[in-house]
Amino acid sequence: MIEIVAASFLIGFSGAASPGPMTASVLGLGSRQPGRFVAGLIAGHGIPEAVMVAAIACGVRDVPYINIVALLGSGVLAALGIMQFLHAGDPVVVNEETRVPVVFGVACTLGNPYWWVWWLTFGVGFLAIHPSFVEFYVGHIGADIVWLGLLGVAVSRGANVLGPHYKKVVQASGLAMVLFGLYFILTILSS
Repeated sequence: MIEIVAASFLIGFSGAASPGPMTASVLGLGSRQPGRFVAGLIAGHGIPEAVMVAAIACGVRDVPYINIVALLGSGVLAALGIMQFLHAGDPVVVNEETRVPVVFGVACTLGNPYWWVWWLTFGVGFLAIHPSFVEFYVGHIGADIVWLGLLGVAVSRGANVLGPHYKKVVQASGLAMVLFGLYFILTILSS
C-alpha cells in the first residue's frame, strides 16, 4: 500500500514539476493569496483527476468526445490567460479570487492534451498492473500539493522582491497560458 502511494507521488511529482499551465497559473497569480489560490488550483485540478481514477476503476479506457472536451478546456485556458494578462495590475477582490483558482485548475487540466495522453496511456497501464486506486490518487495529488505549494510560497516571496516589476511576470505568465491554450488547440485540430 505505502509502495503505491510512494510510487504515485514520485511519478506525479515528475509531472507536477514539469513546465505547463498549472505552473504558469501559480507563477502568475499565486502571490496575491498563495494559500487560497494554490488550494483552489489544486482542488480544480484534483476534480478531473479523481473522475479519471474513478473512471479507470470502473473500467473506462476511452473517453468519448475527448477532442471536444480538450478543445473547450484549451479555449477556457487561453481566455483565462488573456484576462490575467490584461488585469495583471488590478487589485483583486477576495471573493473573486477564492472562486477563480478552481476554474483555473479545471481549465488547466482539461485543456492540456498531455494530461489526457498521460492518463489514457500511463495512468491506465499503471492502475491495470497495480489496481490500488485510492492509494494512487493520494500519492498523485500529494505530489501536486507539495510542488504547487512550494512554488506558491516561492512566488509570493519573489513578488515582494520584484516589487513593481512583478506585473511583468504576471503578464508573461498570462501570455504563457494563452500560448499553451493555442498550442493545445492547434495540436488537437491537427491530429
